[in-house]
Amino acid sequence: MPSLPLVTIVCLLACAASAAEPLPERMTFLDNGTLRIGMDLNRGGAVTFLEAAARPGNLINSYDYGRQIQMSVYSGPTPFTPHGKQPRPEWRGLGWNPIQTGDCFGRPSQVVEQRNDGKELYLRCVPMQWPLDDEPGECTFETWTMLDGASVRMRFRVTNHRTDHTQYAARSQELPAIYTIAALHRLITYSGPLPFTGAVPDEQHNDWHQPWPWTTWLASEGWSALVGDDDWGLGVFRDDGCFFNGGLYGEAGSRDPHAVPTGYLAPVETETLDHDIVYDHACLITVGTLAEIRARSVAAAVALRQAPAWLFSGPSRLHWHVDGATDAGLPLVDGWRILLGEGVPRLVSPQRCWPAAARLLTVVLTWPGPTTTGRIFWTRSDARERDAAKSLPLPLLADPAAHTYRIDLGASPEYRGLIAGLAVDPCGEPHPGSTLVLHSVALGER
Repeated sequence: MPSLPLVTIVCLLACAASAAEPLPERMTFLDNGTLRIGMDLNRGGAVTFLEAAARPGNLINSYDYGRQIQMSVYSGPTPFTPHGKQPRPEWRGLGWNPIQTGDCFGRPSQVVEQRNDGKELYLRCVPMQWPLDDEPGECTFETWTMLDGASVRMRFRVTNHRTDHTQYAARSQELPAIYTIAALHRLITYSGPLPFTGAVPDEQHNDWHQPWPWTTWLASEGWSALVGDDDWGLGVFRDDGCFFNGGLYGEAGSRDPHAVPTGYLAPVETETLDHDIVYDHACLITVGTLAEIRARSVAAAVALRQAPAWLFSGPSRLHWHVDGATDAGLPLVDGWRILLGEGVPRLVSPQRCWPAAARLLTVVLTWPGPTTTGRIFWTRSDARERDAAKSLPLPLLADPAAHTYRIDLGASPEYRGLIAGLAVDPCGEPHPGSTLVLHSVALGER
């Protein structure tokens, strides 16, 4: 996680008067008789309305342009000062941060295309840079929304066309950011070691008085929910990641969609956003009882029930990122090409969960040399920090051809319970000018 708060913390503050007069709502809706969802075409097409027919009342908070259900992405530089324009001081540390609804000065993002056939709602907008006054992002956001019973299926796409071609360090992305009325104040998930067994869910807690008021957690089954005292509310699920931010800001109880207090929930992934990336993600949002939210989420889980396998070829890094180095960009052709420089490289997997029974690690990579010994690190659901105890050596052969390396991670007594991610340290020291190629990583039982 970055040390600075995510942009949507704006909803925590009583902002100064906006520089722009707010536009009236211009809504477009989908309604299947169970749910009604609405996007505001005067606010980037962000979701400003979500209601269950059985329990009337809007569940989405829209205190300012930093809330709603909306896309929000991050990259460098920090601070971001295009044409010498300066960000609002309290948001200076966020860097490059286009968001779907509008900027912190009250200027909305512009919808440039929209279609609603009653079954699917498509929107494309030019987002605004949150920390800056009237600065459109050099990118477009797209959303595809469908209703499925008591669930909302949403797909999202970021398409960058930045004039700055620098590859900045990976940053945490909200996939998406979801803000609810404060009546949905209890943050419930399953973060234990026995996913998909019906084990008792748990409640996460945050302290909204802190400078960074949210909490983070690993949702073993890929879902988390904000519910009221009666266990009814809204949940979100992703099938390719388990890491979340969220909590309650302010006092619980308000059902006013424009109140300062709010619930917040966001699946999070650490991603490199290239100057020309096309970045897709998706989620399932369910409204109902906690039992219904969990049942619909686990029924949708496919990838999270399997041991992970990553084949690096195509338009995506598969949610991996590199620290201490850069890469050759996208698409990936016959592997993920890591360009080594003055830093010590570390290749980091997404945070997702699998049982330690999947102990046989197979890594295919090309290492030009010299012959060295790297290390494989892992984290667990009960021990999310990386350390030497949770690692094993990775002997690497110097060879311009790809090699397959097999390591029994179960040989370590620390490889146990529910595993939550991997990292590959190939060389432990800088190798300026060298290129490492990671072709695939897979886990399986012996």
